[in-house]
Amino acid sequence: MKTVGNSGHRVLYVEDDPDLGRLVQTILAREGIGVDLLASGKEFLRTLAAGPYPDVCLVDLNLPDASGLELLGALRQAHPHLPAIVLTASEAVQDVVAAMKLGAVDYLNKPMDLQRIVVSVRNALRLAEDRREIARLQADLRDAYAPEHLVGSSSAMERVRELIRKAGPSDVAVLVQGESGTGKELVARALHFCSTRREGPFIPLNCAALSESLAESELFGHEKGAFTGAIGRHLGHFEHADHGTIFFDEIGDMPQPLQAKILRAIQERKFKRVGGEAEVAVDVRVICATHQDLDELVRKGRFRQDLFYRVNALTIEVPPLRRRDQDIPELAEHFLCRTCRHQKRNPARFTPDALSVLQRHAWPGNVRELEHAVERAILLSEGETIHSNHLPPALLLPETADERTPESGNLIEAVENVERSMILAALERTGWVKARAARALGITERMISYKMLSLGIRRNPTPTQG
Repeated sequence: MKTVGNSGHRVLYVEDDPDLGRLVQTILAREGIGVDLLASGKEFLRTLAAGPYPDVCLVDLNLPDASGLELLGALRQAHPHLPAIVLTASEAVQDVVAAMKLGAVDYLNKPMDLQRIVVSVRNALRLAEDRREIARLQADLRDAYAPEHLVGSSSAMERVRELIRKAGPSDVAVLVQGESGTGKELVARALHFCSTRREGPFIPLNCAALSESLAESELFGHEKGAFTGAIGRHLGHFEHADHGTIFFDEIGDMPQPLQAKILRAIQERKFKRVGGEAEVAVDVRVICATHQDLDELVRKGRFRQDLFYRVNALTIEVPPLRRRDQDIPELAEHFLCRTCRHQKRNPARFTPDALSVLQRHAWPGNVRELEHAVERAILLSEGETIHSNHLPPALLLPETADERTPESGNLIEAVENVERSMILAALERTGWVKARAARALGITERMISYKMLSLGIRRNPTPTQG
């Protein structure tokens, strides 16, 4: 094996004509592309097995000791994403077609146009780079949606992670239940990226947004002329999810006429496009989510019992945030860091008073409400410190307005608690300079002094160094 070229790119070229091989090698070397020249199919397979892997393969279809198609088949099995270009002196179209089916990205006829081979190899190198980037992004996605990265150290969230680890690798249908905003889609994505289908698509579908008149076409696709405006074939969500996962969000809101058709598609793994006669086979995993009690919907006749049993082989309950309030600081810090990173801002921090406000709130909107509250606070903050007055006004209401203790407190206490939170935040922000804090609050220094006295607001002494 002889290598020419100093580029970081590596091309593996198997060619039994040494003169042609050296010519191609020299031409690509001028372009800065390194070429490893091999003389036989046996040497090609041995080099592939030994590594390191090339960026692109050039394969002559007619070798004395092996068929180029056999080499392509072995290449595709071992490295399905590695681009290959075939070279042939044959006029047989069926060989070219077979090569393309085996993953070849281009073919070149002998005698070759030397400029064409440079263009072809450069295109294949770009494709190889794109495929590596896609693989890197897929790896990042798998890492991002790993169960370990679901934020929260509570026992309730550890239970969710445990069920994801157990159910993820299987093809079992999972129903994810929980209130709106608890992160049901995150759980569904974690299940997908824990499965053998992780390289396939994840297709989310909001059943509440389905138009009853167009839902069948959206799910199963349609043929040209199936209805007015159907100007061509359209693939539906089921086909797009082939070899992957389809996620039915808020399945309790699925229109009833559609439920029977969904049931058949899930059971038989095939369907007909709207206006079509041929059945289309698909291989999909089904994950569903709902904030409703499907048992109750079945009893009321609003959800098919047979569909309920089909999508409910395993249930994962995502707890509301008020039932795992020990996770609030961890989630808030997670959203704070992520938002600062996305907005290219310096890292920020919460004051103890702001964190106290976050932990007192009941979060009826769950994790989604917390995320939006943190994003708002960062938007309103001028520096790198998040104070309580940067949080949404609803959060500054005392716990008397909290659904956890709706029967306690009165209006006077509520007003005092809001005043205390706002004054403390202003004092913290101004280094406890009362004149500046008063200006920030739009009151006089005398008024803030009075309020501090009546509300019992004192600055904790700074500990001395011993």
